[in-house]
Amino acid sequence: MSTRSAWRIGLAAVLGALLALSSTRMSAPVAGPTVALVSTPVVTTTSLVPTSLVPMTTSRRVYASSADLPDGPPVPDSGAGVWRVVPGTTETVGAGSLRTYTVEVEEGLGVDGEAFGVVVQEILGDPRGWIGRGDVAFRRVDSGAPAIRIRLTGPTTARVLCGFEIPVDVSCRNGGVVTLSAARWVRGAVVYDGDLVNYRRYVVNHEVGHALGLGHSPCPAQGALAPVMLQQTFSTSNDEIARLTGGGAPRDGKTCVPNPWPFPG
Repeated sequence: MSTRSAWRIGLAAVLGALLALSSTRMSAPVAGPTVALVSTPVVTTTSLVPTSLVPMTTSRRVYASSADLPDGPPVPDSGAGVWRVVPGTTETVGAGSLRTYTVEVEEGLGVDGEAFGVVVQEILGDPRGWIGRGDVAFRRVDSGAPAIRIRLTGPTTARVLCGFEIPVDVSCRNGGVVTLSAARWVRGAVVYDGDLVNYRRYVVNHEVGHALGLGHSPCPAQGALAPVMLQQTFSTSNDEIARLTGGGAPRDGKTCVPNPWPFPG
């Protein structure tokens, strides 16, 4: 090999090495300011969990008192303090002293007044109700001055009219006005165990019983049907009613079976 050829081969090797070194430096990361990387935690909520994977509970709430308002659907609360008469009339039912009545709903509740009226008139027209006494008659009217006004009322207004010294939602009667708390109409009472049909029968008959001049009655015997004038919204136990009201029933250990009718037959 000539001296000139050897020189050319050596120069090519040097140039190749320099090219490789340059390529390595260009591909290396460029140094810069240090940046702290913050890890964002992943938050899992139940709304992101498929329904099929969410365990369903079948346990029922244990109430501290029979007077507690049962769990249930939302209750219309704030009415306007003004009632509208629900249109509707009936023939006279029963025999004896006639009591006319209107069915009224507090404005702002957003409830079906017509359905409420049908329930009330069916209760008052049932022979197991007060007409079963033989000396009472009812007729529904929607004008004039009725003997009894039966009103479905929001809980806030009902607490004002019926009192809330005992912190329990109740219905009441003031003169010829029967105030039925929407909280109880929608949720019922613990002793009725979700049976709204019979609780509504009870509360209408109980408060109309007051309008007829009747007072409260205690449970007469262990295991007997509760008198309709027993404060069943609180309990069917004389002892529990006595503890809650301070004297609404004797402390005698007697507990009755819920009953919505004055004359159950």
